[in-house]
Amino acid sequence: MTDDEVFEHHRALAPFLGEWHAEGTSYAPDGTASPWKSIHSARWHVGEFFVLQDERANGPFHTMSFLGWDPDRGGYFSWSVENHGFAHQYSLAKDGLTWTFTGENERATVTFSAHGHQQTHHWEHRPEGEWVTLCERVATRVE
Repeated sequence: MTDDEVFEHHRALAPFLGEWHAEGTSYAPDGTASPWKSIHSARWHVGEFFVLQDERANGPFHTMSFLGWDPDRGGYFSWSVENHGFAHQYSLAKDGLTWTFTGENERATVTFSAHGHQQTHHWEHRPEGEWVTLCERVATRVE
């Protein structure tokens, strides 16, 4: 892989950058729905190879995520830690405006609008072997 190709993989993460406000619905293990509200910001780490994302949600539910391209593995990844003591690893795939996050017990699609001002999130988890919706939300870029 050429340096230009590696650079393009890193640059593909740019739509995540910025300040965002999200609203939607989260679901408890018993299926009970609750309103979701969050803010998150994403910026390049020094060198502009990796994106750092900090999210603050009601609940409280706070996460810090690292997104990047790993040239050794030839793929995108995300590592996420949250305030309840959990750490998650995801492989990422990009298809047009949609990013798919795949983890052992969680998965998501994040679809960006054509103009780049919205992200639509659909998260699922597998608490008992079957995939169920964890949360759905739409994040809008704060101008």
